[in-house]
Amino acid sequence: MTVIIKNIVREYSMEDELMTTRAAVKKAFLLDNFADFQVKFPFVNLGYVTSYGTDINTALNFQTDTEQVDLIKVLTEDVEASVDEGADALNTLDNYAKITYKDSPAKQRVFGQDKWEKARNDQEKMSTALKVANKFANEDPYKTALIAKGYTQTQIDNLLTIADNIDTKNLLQETAKAGRPVVTDDRIRVHNIVWQRDQDLKIMAEEVYPSDPAKRAIFLLYPSTAGGAETTVTVHLVKALVPQQGLQVELTNTDLVPQTSNAEGNAVFTSVNMPEAVDVLVHLTGGGTATRDNAAVIQGEENLIEMNLP
Repeated sequence: MTVIIKNIVREYSMEDELMTTRAAVKKAFLLDNFADFQVKFPFVNLGYVTSYGTDINTALNFQTDTEQVDLIKVLTEDVEASVDEGADALNTLDNYAKITYKDSPAKQRVFGQDKWEKARNDQEKMSTALKVANKFANEDPYKTALIAKGYTQTQIDNLLTIADNIDTKNLLQETAKAGRPVVTDDRIRVHNIVWQRDQDLKIMAEEVYPSDPAKRAIFLLYPSTAGGAETTVTVHLVKALVPQQGLQVELTNTDLVPQTSNAEGNAVFTSVNMPEAVDVLVHLTGGGTATRDNAAVIQGEENLIEMNLP
C-alpha cells in the first residue's frame, strides 16, 4: 500500500503576522465603506464584513491561543459566521429567482429553497444547500435568466466558495473537539482563507475605486516598495516531505537563467527586475514537468515559494 503525503500550500509570500495585520486594516476600511462596494458587488454587506473579521480573528488565534477550549470557541464562532454568510447569499439568490420567474413558483424554488430553513442552524446542511444552489444557478437555462436580471457569475461562484469555507472550518472545529493538536496544515488553511478574501477584495477595489489610487492601495496584496531593490525568489521543492535535489527550475516569465535545486531542495533567483508574480516550471526526474503560475513576489525582500511535487 502506498501512502501519499500532500502538504497544504501557503498561498502568500509574507509573514503570517504581516498578512493578518494588513487584512485587519482592510476590514476596518471595508466596515466604514462597504456601501461603496455594494454598488457593484451587492453581496458585500455588513454580514460579509463580519464574516471577514471572524476569518481574520481565527487566523490570529491560531498564532496566540494555546488553550484548546478557547480554540473551540473561536472555531465555533467562525463556522457560525460562515453559515450566516451562506444564509445571506441564499436569500439574495432567492430574491433574484423571484424577480426572474415571477410567473413560475416552481422555477423560483428549483434552487432547493425547501431545505434552507433547516440549514440555517446546521453547518453541514448549509454547505449542502449552497452546493445545490450553486449547481442549478450555474446551469442553463437558470444561469442565463438570472444573469439577465442582474445576478452575477461572482455571486454564483461565491455560493460554492462559502460552502468550501464551511467545510474547512467544520473539519477544524471537529478536530479540535476531538482533542487533536492543531497542526501546521490547519494553520495554513485558516490563513489561506483570509488571503483568498484579500484577493477578492483587491479585484473588487479596482472596480469600485478606478479613479482613486489611494483607496485601491489599501487593498493591495503586498506592501509597495521603491523600485531598484534586489529581490530574491527561492523555489523550495519537496516530494513526500523530502527535499528534491538536482532538478532544473525556470521562472518562465523572466529572463533569469534556470537554476538547479541544491541539497536542501532550493533553487535561488536574484534580480533587481523581478516581476510582482512569477511562473515556475520544474523539470522532473525521468521526464515531465510541474508548474506553479502567478506566485506573488514582494519586491526588495526574500521570497519563498513552496512546491510539493507529484
